[in-house]
Amino acid sequence: MDYLAAVSFLHLLPDYPGSRSAILAAMLALALVSMGCGGDAGDPGGDSLPTPIPTPTEDVQEMPTATAISPTPTFEALPATTPPPLPTSTPVALELKAASSTDLSWSNGDGFVGGTLTSPAMVTSGARAPAVLLIANGGGADRDWVSTSLPGDNGSGRLIASALTDAGYVTLRYDRRGTGRRIGETTPPDGENFLGDSIDEVSSAIRFLKSRPEVDPDRVYIVAHDEGALHVLLREVQLSEPDVAGIALLAPSALTLRQQVFRKLGALAQEPGDEVALAALDAAMAFFIEGDLPEGDLGLSPDLQGLFENLTHPSKLPYNTEIWNLDPVSLLPEAGSPVLVLIGRLDSDVDWDIEGPSWEEAASIGQEVEYVYPPNADHVLKATSPDDPEIGLTTYNASGRRLDEESLMALLDWLNARSGL
Repeated sequence: MDYLAAVSFLHLLPDYPGSRSAILAAMLALALVSMGCGGDAGDPGGDSLPTPIPTPTEDVQEMPTATAISPTPTFEALPATTPPPLPTSTPVALELKAASSTDLSWSNGDGFVGGTLTSPAMVTSGARAPAVLLIANGGGADRDWVSTSLPGDNGSGRLIASALTDAGYVTLRYDRRGTGRRIGETTPPDGENFLGDSIDEVSSAIRFLKSRPEVDPDRVYIVAHDEGALHVLLREVQLSEPDVAGIALLAPSALTLRQQVFRKLGALAQEPGDEVALAALDAAMAFFIEGDLPEGDLGLSPDLQGLFENLTHPSKLPYNTEIWNLDPVSLLPEAGSPVLVLIGRLDSDVDWDIEGPSWEEAASIGQEVEYVYPPNADHVLKATSPDDPEIGLTTYNASGRRLDEESLMALLDWLNARSGL
């Protein structure tokens, strides 16, 4: 059985240069790639300006000034009359600002985070717009939700940013550590890939977005995809009080990394001895996490040995061991912000019929959580249909694919209901 290809859907973190062993070079070419999803749509910066608003003018009539009557010996002087005030008009000039898209960076303490800020076309009169921070899936997905491990550059992150900008939102999306345009500068050293660093990136992006003069800091929202949802929920748990107006979780898995791996592999365990082989892999991971891995042969088949080496490669540690048994659903009740959970019914990675109820049952009493399951959306919220289902990873960023309209409208309706747009 080709176990490696079976788990190619997993987000086992970026494929950092040099992270694959020689045995993985051939067997893992399409396996264990990030589910980084992503988008391409024209930036709004090219939108034409609306017709300028003419500056109002008002004719001012000059009023005659009354002349005082001089007193005489025989007549009492008449009081001098005061001329009425001249009418005035102070026109207010309205400056129209075109939509824009700007690449920029900000400090994250020990380095800089690169991202793209988009602003909607608006009349600048001191008003501030609501804003959305877009967070990509784990492993390899850049600011546009495009991964070098997957074909195509039509990432959903850029498509969503464009749609939100057209709707009146400022958006910010960024390259996570070890991804995107500065991958060589931001890739952490082996053994220093910490889960906490991903959470810190989210916090730094929130601070940067709130500091922008065009942004209303009280109307900042987070839209996170798949593994990005885990980072956002972990951050929510650490906060003493919410600092955003809401979080939308797109295609969030309700499973631990361990459950994701063995659910996919277990579905293919049909040959004699398969269950024993998977149990050996499970035991090896448990020993490794506890720091008690036995020396010598682990009793794994060549393909499972390759999978084990990928999961435990120094470039992916300690991140993979930190999330191996981390239950994302258990974090939901601790979220203080309003939450949207959106999972497409044609998602081949997250089973809405099984994982959706897990999210629903996890919410605490009185917690503000909404659930939406669009019928024609795949894992990256691209439009598909039951008659023509997605093929898988290789189609996520294919040219010409569009966002699912029902998914996009559900997201916009949820945001607009809270932002007032």
